[in-house]
Amino acid sequence: MIAFFVFLSLITGCIVLKSPMLGLFFLAVFCILCFRKLKNRSHVLWFLLIAAIPPIFLNPSELGGSVATIDEFIIVDYKHYRDETHYIVSSGSGTFELFTEESDMEEVGLRCTGPFDVAEIKRQRNFLKQDEASRYAVNNILGRIYLEELEEERCEGGDKDFQMWLAHFRNTYMQKVLEYTEYDYKYDLLTLTVGNKSYIESEFFEALQRLGIYHLFVISGTHVAFITAVLYFILRKMRLTSGSVKLLLIASLLIFYMMNIYSPSVFRAVFMAIMLILASFFRKKPYLTVISLSALLQMSLNPYIVFHAGFQLSYITTYFILLSRTFIHGNSPLTQLIQITLISEVATFLIILIQFNEISISGIIMNLIFVPFFSLVIFPMVIIFQLLLLLPYIPAVDHLYHFVFSWSKEVIYFLADMIKHRYSIKNLNAPIYIVVAVLSYMMAADICRLNFFKVFLKGAVFITLIFTANITDRDDFTFTMIDVGQGDAFLIEDHQSDITVLIDTGGQFTFGGRESLLAERTVLPYLKERGIDDIDLLVLSHMDIDHVGEVEDILEAKNVRNLLVNSKDPKFVEWSQSHIEGKYNGNILASKDIKTLEAGHILMENLTLDDGLEGADSNDSSIVLKVSLGDYDFLMTGDVTEAVERKLLESGEDLTADVLKLAHHGSATSSSNGFIEEVSPAHVLVSAGADNRYGHPHEEVIDRVSHTNILSTAEAGMVQLNIRDETMCIISRLDPFLNQCTKKELITQLP
Repeated sequence: MIAFFVFLSLITGCIVLKSPMLGLFFLAVFCILCFRKLKNRSHVLWFLLIAAIPPIFLNPSELGGSVATIDEFIIVDYKHYRDETHYIVSSGSGTFELFTEESDMEEVGLRCTGPFDVAEIKRQRNFLKQDEASRYAVNNILGRIYLEELEEERCEGGDKDFQMWLAHFRNTYMQKVLEYTEYDYKYDLLTLTVGNKSYIESEFFEALQRLGIYHLFVISGTHVAFITAVLYFILRKMRLTSGSVKLLLIASLLIFYMMNIYSPSVFRAVFMAIMLILASFFRKKPYLTVISLSALLQMSLNPYIVFHAGFQLSYITTYFILLSRTFIHGNSPLTQLIQITLISEVATFLIILIQFNEISISGIIMNLIFVPFFSLVIFPMVIIFQLLLLLPYIPAVDHLYHFVFSWSKEVIYFLADMIKHRYSIKNLNAPIYIVVAVLSYMMAADICRLNFFKVFLKGAVFITLIFTANITDRDDFTFTMIDVGQGDAFLIEDHQSDITVLIDTGGQFTFGGRESLLAERTVLPYLKERGIDDIDLLVLSHMDIDHVGEVEDILEAKNVRNLLVNSKDPKFVEWSQSHIEGKYNGNILASKDIKTLEAGHILMENLTLDDGLEGADSNDSSIVLKVSLGDYDFLMTGDVTEAVERKLLESGEDLTADVLKLAHHGSATSSSNGFIEEVSPAHVLVSAGADNRYGHPHEEVIDRVSHTNILSTAEAGMVQLNIRDETMCIISRLDPFLNQCTKKELITQLP
């Protein structure tokens, strides 16, 4: 019990670090629980001191940058990503990821001498919860090294240690599986045996995530529990003693872990299983203490593992089930399955909301369907396949495996596309999370008592609360300049009408020949953390890649109802043929046919020149919009040059605006003095990459707008402008000195 309270103390301290109000709530609950169980005030004080440790010593956002170069490294393993495989390398400083341009993988044990530069860990420039430093910290990685190739004269083979031999054995096993059959089920088997997800199509993983059964297709506690149960059944049939069976189970689990030695999820699951088996040797069976000790050991090896979603989900689920076992024990197997599935779901509500900003409306039902199916069909087939590798090839068995896995995928795809299973939920305030925590506990208690009517009522309250909070906002509008590096992406939210407009998507960046999934690190996670699944209007100002490079990812991930483009853009025909024809089913609006647009309370006036310029390039074909958000006007200028600005001045249109987006990222080819004077902005926006190679924004342009409030992503990162009635509040990610609130009447008095 003491170990359990020590663990709770540390977890409570971590919650205080991340969310003080939520942490104080759990601290109060913890103190009450501790005093009721231990009946000793001094113990409570000691545990409070322990809870103070994480806020004092842990801050993952400040990690990184401690190692700039390393003199040598040894390849110790491989890291498998969605589309490619890289190296895990070790040096005297620690563990790193190594990325190269070579397609052929080098042997584990290769030693290379440097020096080698370690890429700088970038700070989070957007209002997002995750950052590189935190990701590295929870995975015990110090950084990344990027090389074009491993030069032969600087590298030589070396002796392999035990872990390297394990990595070599695992990769030999993987090759044997790949060579066994021509059917694609071999990739699924690798995912389910050694956690290699690099061969699995991203669409299939997205389908698994939508159904809420992703945990069944990655190595987790579910797999370990099944392996343990099957081995226990087989060994008992061999009439071995109970003690011998348990020792053989421990040995088998250790072998399984060695095949996945660098997987934190496998370590958690295997270690928990081994500790529970060891606990069974004792008469009192101190399961709670054993699980707490396993968590404390992992935290001692890597304190930042506590921020890992997998760690949180594993232990919250395990604790809830352990604490409920008295109520579950004695029920029928079917009832127990339903209870455990429901308890596992409600136990993770809070973590899913905080870590993933989503809620599932079908996860419980899907798990009730697929957990038995995987347990009774898929997992046994995976185990049997290991024996098949030792036997001669049997065509009939190969076809059977192909049929079962193919049919399973078809069913998963069908169910995933049938309805909308998951909804994005914005970052909620602490009081809402507190209510969610209380409801989760009450629902779990009702499940234990088999009072499903009360579970249904509380579930309805939970759903109503979450969706109401998701569409409620204190502001009328939020205008966000997303930091996408050297590119443009602007998000406009009308909170009164629940309308969303996105202007441009940012671009693509490459390392060598590989594209970096920029949208997955900036625009898409930000949309999710804002609770946005539907985009009512996506405006593509022009067809340069730094403005439209992530269109396909946005269209695939979100429901985009309308797309506004300039069909006269010289790049439009080629772009549309390769990016949207046959892929996009929404409405395509041509700017030449649109003069004004209303989206909820968002008013847009299209100022794009109908006749344009003779021989205009894509930049000068940019859509120019005057966007009115309540009392505030924004002029969005794309990448137009001074030539188009002169045409706009000659058009006689009202160009005055409170906020001007400087054209072409603040380039000297735009933003002439005459244009700036006519617009007369109080604020200017500059979307440019930090330390970009073009020198944007150019100094002469900044001089022209020096009398305004300059908001640049290159300096301030993401910038939010929140509008409520006549007040506009500015919040920047990196420069707190820019944060201010002003009123419309004060702005109009500026020169």
